Amino acid sequence: MQINSELVKKAIANSSQVIITSHRNLDLDALGSSLGLYYLCKSMGKDTCLLIDDKTHEDGVEKSLKEIINQKLNIKIKNWNYIESNVDDQTLLIIVDTQLPYLVQNEKSLTVKNKIVIDHHIESVNKIVPVIYEYIGYEQSSSVEIIIDLLDNLDIYIHPYVASVMLAGIFVDTNGFIRKTNYKTHESAAYLYKCNANLNEVQYLLKEDIKKYNDMQKVISEAKIINNHFIIATGHESHIYDNEDLAKISDAMLLLKDIEASFTIGYIGDDKIGISARSFSKVDVQKIMKKLNGGGHLTDAATQLSGETLESSFQKLKKIIEKIEGDF
Repeated sequence: MQINSELVKKAIANSSQVIITSHRNLDLDALGSSLGLYYLCKSMGKDTCLLIDDKTHEDGVEKSLKEIINQKLNIKIKNWNYIESNVDDQTLLIIVDTQLPYLVQNEKSLTVKNKIVIDHHIESVNKIVPVIYEYIGYEQSSSVEIIIDLLDNLDIYIHPYVASVMLAGIFVDTNGFIRKTNYKTHESAAYLYKCNANLNEVQYLLKEDIKKYNDMQKVISEAKIINNHFIIATGHESHIYDNEDLAKISDAMLLLKDIEASFTIGYIGDDKIGISARSFSKVDVQKIMKKLNGGGHLTDAATQLSGETLESSFQKLKKIIEKIEGDF
């Protein structure tokens, strides 16, 4: 099932203004899909802005936001304190790349009466309600891919740099077109190339910081293999990781010989541990993460734990994995 583009466009047309937001700790898929929506709304003549309250950004997002300013793309980016006083009953809030209220850039924004949610993660019972429309395309590679369904066949100009950011978002969420990829994913990439997305720009956005890269390699070198086909890496006690950092480690380990599922555990806050899980289709990591109060996709899932140590988190995950049976 595809997103109902007519319903989305009607909601935009009937609004007085559009606010586009996503989850905290923006990644390139969240930013890219937000930018694609921005161009759609502006093409319809709507006063539109991106709501971003993050004070710091991961490297790719930071580079993108700086280049948007450098190229004078005139994309309006505001925080909630600036936006709040201008909200009225006809304001439309579009939330992309998350459906969870506690993950949005600013939970106060959810007081906006008219809301649309567009996400590609597995539907949660704790999702944002009420909304005038939601689309949860959990079989699609990324939120960017969903937004391209909205843009496709419409004569909408997308700036080449924005197309590059959107393409980078697909690269991130598919680990370079390895995971969650089908013909639609490649068609989405082709659309962005038609918009003059630049692969060199994409590669620049995906460049790794050398310290992070070395840390990632060290964490991988100390990972433990369980039952021959599962691997668990544990971050360093003194280090606070971004969710994206944990995901990158899991993505890298998934390419190791004989590994069917990979997991990375690390502190993502003072008393909060994150676990990122990746797999090929033989192992449903969403079911594994669900046992730890998490969720996600068949091949891409995560959870967060409070009141645990790295070691206790490792042992809990290890016990779950040791009970898994299958022909690998």
